[in-house]
Amino acid sequence: MHQPTFTPEEVCHRAGLGKQDKLVRQWLVGIPLADRTEFLRQLWLLNYRYALDLFQAAQLPANENRQLVRHWLRSGHHNAAQALIQRATPVLGEKTFWRIASEETLTSAMRDFLNYYGGNLLDEARLTSIAASVDSSSQP
Repeated sequence: MHQPTFTPEEVCHRAGLGKQDKLVRQWLVGIPLADRTEFLRQLWLLNYRYALDLFQAAQLPANENRQLVRHWLRSGHHNAAQALIQRATPVLGEKTFWRIASEETLTSAMRDFLNYYGGNLLDEARLTSIAASVDSSSQP
C-alpha cells in the first residue's frame, strides 16, 4: 500500500482529532529524522498547536527535541508560550524545559508569557543557572 506524503501547507488546518491526523502521525514517524524536524519547523509557522501535537508523536531523539524547542522559543510568538509549556514539558521533562528556556535569548513578551503561564518557573530557572555559573567560576 502506498503511504501518502504530506506537506505543512496541506495539514496546517488540521486539529489533531481525525482519522487523517492518525495517518499524518504514522507518516511523520516513518520519514527520515531530518525531514521530520524540518516538517515540524515549517508547520510551526503555520499552526503551532498542530506542530506541538505532532511533536509529541514524532519520536525524535532527545537532542533533536531539545534543539527544536530551543528554535521554537527563539522564533516563536509569545501566544504560543502556554501551549509550548503544556506540550514540550512532557516530552523534555519539567527541569529540562525550564533550563532550556532560561538559557535562550527570548523576546520580552515571550519571557513574560512563559513566566505567567509557568508560575515564574522561568525566573527561578534563570536564578538557579546564574547561581550555578557563579559557583563554578569561583572555584580555583
